[in-house]
Amino acid sequence: MLIPGVIPDKEPLLRVGIILPEDKQNSLSLEISDLHSTSILINNSQTVLISDKKIEISVNETGIELKGQKGVESVKTLKFIQTKNDGFILVKPVIAGRGFHWAKQISVKLPYTIEIEIVDNSLLLVNELPLEFYLACVATSEMGAECPEAFIEAQTIVARSWMLANIEQKHVNLGFDVCNDDCCQRYQGINNLTTQSKAGAMNTRGQVLMYDSKICDARYSKSCGGIIEKFENLWEDTPLPYMQNIPDAKEKFDVDLTKELEMKKWVNSVPRTFCSPHYIPENQLKKYLGNVDEEGKYFRWTIKTSQQELVKNINEKLKLNVKAVLSLIPLKRAGSGRMLELEIKYIDSNDNPRSVIIEKDYEVRRILHKMFLFSSAFIIEEVKPEGSDYPDEFIFKGAGWGHGAGLCQIGALGMALNGYETKNIVYHYYPGSKLKKLY
Repeated sequence: MLIPGVIPDKEPLLRVGIILPEDKQNSLSLEISDLHSTSILINNSQTVLISDKKIEISVNETGIELKGQKGVESVKTLKFIQTKNDGFILVKPVIAGRGFHWAKQISVKLPYTIEIEIVDNSLLLVNELPLEFYLACVATSEMGAECPEAFIEAQTIVARSWMLANIEQKHVNLGFDVCNDDCCQRYQGINNLTTQSKAGAMNTRGQVLMYDSKICDARYSKSCGGIIEKFENLWEDTPLPYMQNIPDAKEKFDVDLTKELEMKKWVNSVPRTFCSPHYIPENQLKKYLGNVDEEGKYFRWTIKTSQQELVKNINEKLKLNVKAVLSLIPLKRAGSGRMLELEIKYIDSNDNPRSVIIEKDYEVRRILHKMFLFSSAFIIEEVKPEGSDYPDEFIFKGAGWGHGAGLCQIGALGMALNGYETKNIVYHYYPGSKLKKLY
């Protein structure tokens, strides 16, 4: 595993969680691409050869049960070791979009080493592989293989920087560096590996963004919506000089999205930013997106929710006793228009007027939607029938997809499609940073 605070001088191995205990998965299917170059280490002690390409794995009362592998019945841990670099193990099902409304089950082809054990009565599957191979897979898991070279290289540098900065360590207690999904970085094995993504890793091998002798915590999202967000508005209250509120545009413009009237004008307009249809028409966007991304509008979007749906979401997620929502009032916005404080005025089951304040972008997105809102940079329209005491529908009109800090993937794509070079792209999104080759 990566060591916090240590800048590597050679390529490290990375441990990626593919199936997590929170997935509550008790079975999976494996298909081995090359029997002769794959072996199994059982309980970290006994090595056996693979006897069948297809193996069914499940959890039973005594451990992990294998069907399709002769001489192995129930074990505590499994380690599949592949000695050929072009070999893979097909694993299914695997969750993509874990915890989000676009979640779906996919199959993934995993290279190198796979470890399986039981944690909290569910399967944990970890893929261990060299960092640069991982990065080649990430670039076209995050976005599609049709993306231009400058974008793929920029995405690879940013992903490498975030990975080696190793700040968050969300899964260290489970013994791996990152998970396979939007919680960390999308990794779908070699499913989307291309000649272009391999070249992106090779051409930028070992390169990271540095600021003040430290690797940049280079976070990124799908679409900023036109204004890049500050780090401290989303996570720890510690400003990062290279993650600031700046327009995602060639030319600076003056707009204050902390003010509600300005925000309404912004959402109802299509400013000339890199992530806007001015640079990449939305009818062309699908061919550049990752395979698990939804088709739809990313720069500007509209979602409608009924009074009943909203009440259900709030009661389930805040454990309140809401009878009806009277209004949703933005109290504080960040520079990109993302919501930092939102007041929910409601009446409880005894018809008493009450209110609750939701803080932080993430919580606003989580609470107002069954799964997760695209972003918290939205305005609210209330549809209130004549004679009614409260709205029967709420319309959210929003900008962007994700937290909006750091590299805007669709904006970086727009830059690359319009002739910007790799270094210009990364320096735009992380101002003041410098590229450095570590190994």
